[in-house]
Amino acid sequence: MDKDIILAILKKACIGTTTVLLPCMTAAASTAEGWTPTPAAAAAVAAPKEITVKGTVTDGNEPIIGASVLVKGVSKGTMTDMDGNFTLTGISPKAVIQVSYVGFETQEIPVDGKTNLNITLKESSTMLEEVVVVGFGTQKKVNLTGAVASVTAEKFEQRPVSNIGQALQGVVPNLNIGISDGSPNTVPSFNVRGGTTISGGAVSNGAPLILVDGVDVTPSLLNQMNPNDIESMSVIKDASAAAIYGTKAAFGVILITTKNGKFDQKGHITYSYDISWDKPLAMPDIMTSVGLLEAQQYVKEWTLQKVSDSERARLEAARKYMADPSIENRYFINGGSIDWVMNINPYKEAVRDWTPTQKHNLSISGGSSRVNYYVSLGYHDQEGMYRINTDQYKRYNVMSRFTAKVTDWFNISAKVNFNRTSFSTPTIGGAKGSLWTAAQREPEKNMMMPIKTLPTDEVPDAWTDNILAWMSYGIRSNSKSQTTVFAITPEFILLPDKLKARAELSYQPQSSNSKSKNPYHEYIKPGSWTLLNEANGANDGNTGSISKTETSTYLINAYLDYNQTFGKHTLSAVLGFSQDYVHYSSLSVNLKRLFSADVLKPGAAEDITLHTISTSEQRRTSRAGFGRINYNFDNRYLFEVNGRYDGSSRFTPNDRYTFLPSFSAGWRISQEKFFESLRDYIGNLKIRASWGKLGSQPSDYYPYQAVMGSGQPGFIIDGQYVSSVNTPGLVSPSLTWEKAASTNIGLDISALRSRLNVMFDIYERKTTDILTTGSVAYPSVLGASAPLENSGSLRARGWELDIQWNDRIGRVNYGVSFNLSDAVTTVLNYPSNPTKSYGSLYNGKTVGEIWGYSFGGILQAEDLELVGNKYIFHGPHTSSYTVYPGSAWYKDVNGDGFISTGSGTVDDSGDYHIIGNSTPRFRFGLSLNASWNGFDINAFFQGTGKRDYWISSQHYWGNVGYGGSQWMWERSWKPDNTDAKFPLYGQTPSVCDYYLMDASYIRLKQLVLGYTLPANLTRKVGVDKLRFNVSAYNLFTLTHIPGIFDPDQMSDAYPQKKTLSVGAQITF
Repeated sequence: MDKDIILAILKKACIGTTTVLLPCMTAAASTAEGWTPTPAAAAAVAAPKEITVKGTVTDGNEPIIGASVLVKGVSKGTMTDMDGNFTLTGISPKAVIQVSYVGFETQEIPVDGKTNLNITLKESSTMLEEVVVVGFGTQKKVNLTGAVASVTAEKFEQRPVSNIGQALQGVVPNLNIGISDGSPNTVPSFNVRGGTTISGGAVSNGAPLILVDGVDVTPSLLNQMNPNDIESMSVIKDASAAAIYGTKAAFGVILITTKNGKFDQKGHITYSYDISWDKPLAMPDIMTSVGLLEAQQYVKEWTLQKVSDSERARLEAARKYMADPSIENRYFINGGSIDWVMNINPYKEAVRDWTPTQKHNLSISGGSSRVNYYVSLGYHDQEGMYRINTDQYKRYNVMSRFTAKVTDWFNISAKVNFNRTSFSTPTIGGAKGSLWTAAQREPEKNMMMPIKTLPTDEVPDAWTDNILAWMSYGIRSNSKSQTTVFAITPEFILLPDKLKARAELSYQPQSSNSKSKNPYHEYIKPGSWTLLNEANGANDGNTGSISKTETSTYLINAYLDYNQTFGKHTLSAVLGFSQDYVHYSSLSVNLKRLFSADVLKPGAAEDITLHTISTSEQRRTSRAGFGRINYNFDNRYLFEVNGRYDGSSRFTPNDRYTFLPSFSAGWRISQEKFFESLRDYIGNLKIRASWGKLGSQPSDYYPYQAVMGSGQPGFIIDGQYVSSVNTPGLVSPSLTWEKAASTNIGLDISALRSRLNVMFDIYERKTTDILTTGSVAYPSVLGASAPLENSGSLRARGWELDIQWNDRIGRVNYGVSFNLSDAVTTVLNYPSNPTKSYGSLYNGKTVGEIWGYSFGGILQAEDLELVGNKYIFHGPHTSSYTVYPGSAWYKDVNGDGFISTGSGTVDDSGDYHIIGNSTPRFRFGLSLNASWNGFDINAFFQGTGKRDYWISSQHYWGNVGYGGSQWMWERSWKPDNTDAKFPLYGQTPSVCDYYLMDASYIRLKQLVLGYTLPANLTRKVGVDKLRFNVSAYNLFTLTHIPGIFDPDQMSDAYPQKKTLSVGAQITF
């Protein structure tokens, strides 16, 4: 090699070094003289010297304290001190330093051998540039004048939840999500800001309009979606932002945007797998058979009733079985009757301790400069809680989205989405109801009879009347639902960056099919060995049913979108047209006398004339023109006007159309000159206000038309089932839209370099012209129900607060978010109740009111006089009272000497008065998250600050005919426990203030722990990202509610679940 070249290489290697200068020069000199360098010298040349780098980080004026200073690609770093200074030792001269701080843009600085660096960070514009999806477009969050909340994809990904509703509970203030029970197939309900309308004599919390990529979906269709396909979600709460959607959006809008590929992005393949185990949160605590029989006999003795010899014999037989649960002790002959005395807990027999769920998700995304794509597959397999004939839910999801820049003036995107669910569950015949309520009743059957007799019994291998037998013998329901969405969106760029024309075209076919089989069933009842069939004589043999519904929805949205800036003035406008058409049909077939319950074919029956068929078909359409104008002056003064001229086929031609306007304005005080000195602390301060009026459509397709129904009343004339035609109901000739006028005032604050963000809103929504039956008195011989009229009105008032804090301490990123909301709904006018009965809606009623007595205490023996075989109480009492030691008594509030509810009206309620309210108040959510060196943790708490609840469950109070409550028995009055909180066991008290439950609670809703392997390791094997996570759902709850109930559910129904989950996500 040329000597001059070698010298140049060696000199370059020695630049910036000190301690190895001599070996370098020695090597250079040796080379110059033709000498061979020593091994030590050669090693010194090959390994550049590590150096110490010092520096200062500022924002251009002041030092930044606590900024993160990392050496990129290695686990070495520090943070700046009180003067913004930092020191890094032992780093490569060619290292790259990464400097970051919350509220500033992250910078990467090559060291290039320098030992002293002065670094200036620029304030981040991320928060100011953040955009939010709104109706037919997007807006910068800082320029919004309406009440809009946004949710990002991280709320849905890698969470231990089964559906979108579970993921959103407590996340958005005043987005109220109800999950009635824990069944895998349960559809969550959605509501925004409280009561919306009146239906069936009660205030209902109507659902908002839900749009997925611009396509209307119902809550049940949303439940079919894969949560991992969601990119973002906007919740539009007030009328100003929702008005552009018209009558469909009277009670809010949820806009969901699904994931899409990115232009100029290499292809990525992401696969995730989760397996979880579910456990019931709360279960009824029924007593043992011996405990139940003992309690019943004790209560009889305490209430001066006689315990029969038969009852005593049964108790002794039950004790004998408990001591020796042998075959011969299962029952005894009691006066010629067969009395079963086994000890079965139907919940433990029928419900599993843990059930598994598996989720697989695969997505492929990427894009070139002209085309991007996103394709995903999802599979969800969840087993239910039933141990007997296990219920099972499966969901299949396929989604594909493509966007192409065909020319400089034409873009097009297309989406195909397929969702399918299947649910199989045992059902219970015999008009017994669901397992969860039926298992509490008839203890002599469900707790003391076997499921089946033994082969050695007088009637061998026979089903019994135990609820578990009804669950076991084979009756089962299978349902399948599927939805496909075909959507295409062409976009024409008419004036670059100014004017574009866009159309959203979609077709959404959906169908559901249900099959139920009920094999012929014979069983024995308590008391004898006689076999009965399911209908007690009317033998229909093997029966079954088939039902099918189909809905096709066609939607066209076409609009112009204009944006123009003139100096300090920015003007944007949307002008469009919307048309939809919905066709619904249904078919239901009830089958009897089938050859086999497994073959549900009408022709495979003994007598096909016994089958019944019902069909239905409905159509509706709507048409609208809509527009929006936004004006922005110097990013300080913001104005927005929305309008929609809406028409619906649900009304008569003369009342079919209505115009729905809204107005909103905002003032960014932080952009004013007088605020300039505070801008370093408060980057954005905005007040906003809005008003709008929206219409609401009834759920009925034909509310203005008198409809005649037909069917079979069940009578046989001349050996034939007869058909009937029902008389039509009365309709008002002037039905029109319900109207909801909303007013909203809001405040937005972004402070401390966007570390602190606050949103506060206060609102009022007044719904008028609600369809009710009115106050007109019709003759009793009318033969039809009273017609609906636009006469009711409601008012919902409330507020909501959302606070977020995000910061960094060294290498630890952390965040805290808290939301709190409240809503109260008041009935303003309800003419259907002119007497103001408090048991119904009435003018001035606050929704959720609980009426009851004031509790006076528990009567003791000394408070009563025993006259013959009856206790007498000489204080105020009810007109038909029976009291015993341990009975509850109530205060004579009106002083008339009696305890009564008067005439049952607000003006004459006797001793009844408002004692509480069952509406959940002060709902809140608290999220805590942190990340460090690839580890991340997120804890989400959710709850309700105030709620009163009266538990009316007969099982809870231990009433006769139910399986008893061990929890209540232990806390009830007894002669040796006269200071107990609760009255004599089995005596359900009247509704009163003392036993009103405080149903407030706080729950650790979600806990997620994750670890992402360092990218510099995974990329060596071609993996971009590899993450593992452990998570939990409904981990623990703090509440005053007894553990036998769940405060989120408060009913004897399929229980909510506690979930533990592990998973992994890998991206190539």
